[in-house]
Amino acid sequence: MRLVTPLEMMKLEEKTNQAGISYDAMMECAGTGLAEHLTRLLTERECDSLVFLCGNGNNAGDCFVAASKLAKPFRVTVCLLSGVPKTRTAYTKFKAMKGVTVLEDPETIREAVQQAAIIVDGIFGIGFRGTLSPFVKELTAQINADPNVYCVAVDIPSGGSGLNGAVAEGTLHCDMTVTFGAAKIGLFLAPLSEYCGAIYLVEIGMPDEAFAMLEYPVSRITADFVHENLPHRPANAHKGMFGRLLCVAGSRNMPGAAILASKAALRCGVGLYCLASDADVCRLLVAQAPEAMIQPLKADAEGILTPESVPLILERAKASNCVLIGCGLGQSDALRRTVNALITGLECPMILDADGLNAIASGIDILQKAKAKVVLTPHPGEMSRLLHCSVEEVQKDRLKAARRFAARFPNTVVVLKGAGTVVATAEHAAINTTGNSGMSKGGSGDVLAGMIASFIAQDIEPETAAKIGVYLHGLAGDCAAAEFTRRAMLPSDLINQLPLVFGDYD
Repeated sequence: MRLVTPLEMMKLEEKTNQAGISYDAMMECAGTGLAEHLTRLLTERECDSLVFLCGNGNNAGDCFVAASKLAKPFRVTVCLLSGVPKTRTAYTKFKAMKGVTVLEDPETIREAVQQAAIIVDGIFGIGFRGTLSPFVKELTAQINADPNVYCVAVDIPSGGSGLNGAVAEGTLHCDMTVTFGAAKIGLFLAPLSEYCGAIYLVEIGMPDEAFAMLEYPVSRITADFVHENLPHRPANAHKGMFGRLLCVAGSRNMPGAAILASKAALRCGVGLYCLASDADVCRLLVAQAPEAMIQPLKADAEGILTPESVPLILERAKASNCVLIGCGLGQSDALRRTVNALITGLECPMILDADGLNAIASGIDILQKAKAKVVLTPHPGEMSRLLHCSVEEVQKDRLKAARRFAARFPNTVVVLKGAGTVVATAEHAAINTTGNSGMSKGGSGDVLAGMIASFIAQDIEPETAAKIGVYLHGLAGDCAAAEFTRRAMLPSDLINQLPLVFGDYD
């Protein structure tokens, strides 16, 4: 699914208009598609009436088209919250219809909202900025507090930002969002993603050449993408066909991170796996995953790797298809030198996670010296350290933050973790929509890093591997939440769910 910013949507509409499909024709398509979704909803819920809340923008025009088509089979009430709308063509046709109740008085609008079972939110569109008016906030508060009302957003829930997923006070919590032409990026970014419900796209005639002009294409990662890009395992396969992964992770005080990453990587199908770590960590892994090979390394008194281990790691890496660096390594000046030496010395793709990222935060230009593609998997705090900005700035526009870093280092793939994980390169980005808040626990990132590294080792291109990894990681999280609840689920449960997840992709 293509995702666009509000400004890009305006440019797409302009390009489509120039191609011969008028703005009125696009609105007719949008309203017709909206009416079709509403008809199915009314039928499924055995309801014979609905209430439209309309502002004065284009999404109100979409509502007028839909209301016109629904007026005969259903009882339709249209509430005008901002007087006569700007979308005159759709409004003129709508006004000529019979059988539609039009309300403009605040008191009668309040009564209609109070009695409604289905409400269609066409108050504000994707260009909304600022705050909701007191009257609109009064209505949205009433709707949000009523568990029996079903709310459908037109293009975007009123009060939400189509750019960065921000929400104003009083934003409507909708059960369904019907969006037009292309989905808006903000719909898939927190916190707005929690307000949208099920999201449906209605095509309005935009040609492919219009989308081709987008400077920075953004898409949503889908199950179809994973199906198309996860290689089939042939019947005559052998372990050498599925790559070698070297993982440099763990320390005496944080062995669990290495174990989680290792077990996740093994579950994702890598042919041969080796953990390079402190000897104590290696012994712990063998006890839990006898399939893994180990390479004990020189460590300091706290079990943190020292630069003396670099030659041995680089030697083992010569036979590897990918190297994962960072999960639970700890922090020290010596480790920073170790990680920098690995970045400049490795010739295969690598992943930097957790302490691997912390090790380069004060000198990120070392990435310019990497000989192969580097995948970075920061959470917002780590991203803020890499960009030397606040966490709030990162979270305010997650796509912008990931894109900013990837543009500076074209040889990187940035996986900005969180609600709506972003996978970004210098040329384009994708947003993931699987997963849930139960995954917000220490260790979930180690599982993800192991999964992505495993896929890269199996000769999947790094950006594609990152997309597959975040999608299946989130899917495993959704399965774990269904079995254990979001509160009680653990990162290790994600690994245990992978056999179930892969059942659909094997």
